[in-house]
This record gives sequence, structure tokens and C-alpha cells, in this order.
Amino acid sequence: MHRKFLATALLCATAALAFAQAKTTLKNVPAAARRSAVPPMPGTLPTKFYTTYTYTVYLIYAPKYSPKPTNTRGVGGTLTLGPTGRYEKKLKFPGPYGTNHFDEVGRYTLKGKNIEFTYNDSKGKAVTYGGTFDYSEPALALTMVLNQEADGGREVFGLVVAGSETVKRTFNDDGTVKMGN
Repeated sequence: MHRKFLATALLCATAALAFAQAKTTLKNVPAAARRSAVPPMPGTLPTKFYTTYTYTVYLIYAPKYSPKPTNTRGVGGTLTLGPTGRYEKKLKFPGPYGTNHFDEVGRYTLKGKNIEFTYNDSKGKAVTYGGTFDYSEPALALTMVLNQEADGGREVFGLVVAGSETVKRTFNDDGTVKMGN
């Protein structure tokens, strides 16, 4: 599925087929998961980590199609990471026929520098994906490298704490962030 997603996103930058799912609502998340009050990784991340982020960078690496990453310019939306392991994603990006939206509500878990997201698709089937993340408190930024494949295919997301979008920072192709230009 990830190869299809990467190829579709690379070819048309819309990923319309992968994102044509109906919106996932909290009622689709199993009741046991909704009741969980245990933070994903207690005591190791600052309280400021659990907040709403704005998407600013979305790079797609698909070595099968190109040695260089595709920067899907115009990506936007938010990712909210709650302290109880609940997340809400509202991703939007431009396409040839207008803006595409991809919304998810589900659970996330953290283990060291690994992050895993689980949500139910429009048919009620659990979908899980993940990768690595890095949180920079000084930069008010979160980077995630998701859906990593053996051939080097991956997605790199750069997010900033909502409200700090005007702070100057640079996201590198590997997902690291630095302050300034």
C-alpha cells in the first residue's frame, strides 16, 4: 500500500486514491483505546510536546521513480497529539483539481524515537503506520520520517507548534531541523 501511495503522490502530488477515504471519527476508535489515560511516553517528553502542530514540509522519497525527493509544496493542516495517546490529523495539500483533504482520528504510541499511528479506515479496518520522530523544544518543531521502506522510500514531515509559524527554521531532507534560514 505504501508503494502505491508514494507512487501516486509522486506522479500527481494529490494521492487522491489513497486519500479518498471517508473521514474517520472518534467513534471508530475502539472504546478501550478511547478510555486510555496513560500518556504515550510519560516523563520523557516535555509537556509542550503534547499540542497542536502545523504542517510546513512534506517530502516524498520514491527512489524507484526519482533519486531526488518530491516536495509537495502547499501542504498544510494540523496534527494534534494529546497527552493520553489520542491524535487528530487534518492534512491538506493542493492538487490539479483543487485542495485535497486527509483527516484521521486515532491513537498513537511512542517508544524511544519511534512513533506509531493507528486509526480505522472507512470500512472499520485498523490501519497502522509509523516511523521515527524528533522533537526540538527550542525550535518548537516536530519532524517525522514515516513509512520507511527497504529501498529508501519514505515520507518526511516538518511540523511546527501552531502559532509559531513565523519563527525562522529550516527542515533538512533527513528530517532534522535547525533555527534560522
